[in-house]
Amino acid sequence: MYYNFYIFLMVLAILSPITAYNRSEILKKISIEHEVIFISIYILILYGLIQLYNNKKLIPDLKNNTLGYLIINGTLTSIGLYLGAQILKNESVFKYKTLQKSVYLIILVIVAVCVYQQNLTLKTIIGLLFIIFGSYLIDINV
Repeated sequence: MYYNFYIFLMVLAILSPITAYNRSEILKKISIEHEVIFISIYILILYGLIQLYNNKKLIPDLKNNTLGYLIINGTLTSIGLYLGAQILKNESVFKYKTLQKSVYLIILVIVAVCVYQQNLTLKTIIGLLFIIFGSYLIDINV
């Protein structure tokens, strides 16, 4: 499959607000749990059909540590889906998506510095200050 980081990033940036607005509309009509169940079944069927079409196993042979990571990732994804849906039910999509990216960047830098011992440079600190200031301006105007 063709891969270009910047094209994929742009496609994801375009899809993100569209899916958030769609999800916001869906959650006005059905519960979070039902939405997650439907989406999960849809994804399972879609990817299952792709695996069958490509003559691949539906479930590959897994090592114990891979299974553990899958369980952790599934749990974290479930929590993220639920919390994201709660925000979409109670806030505007615009506010959620704009502030979400800012918070992600700030948390990413904190984790990178504290856990992965990345260097915290003056440029990074200035960038974080701009993100915080920009997020504040967005938050007070939304």
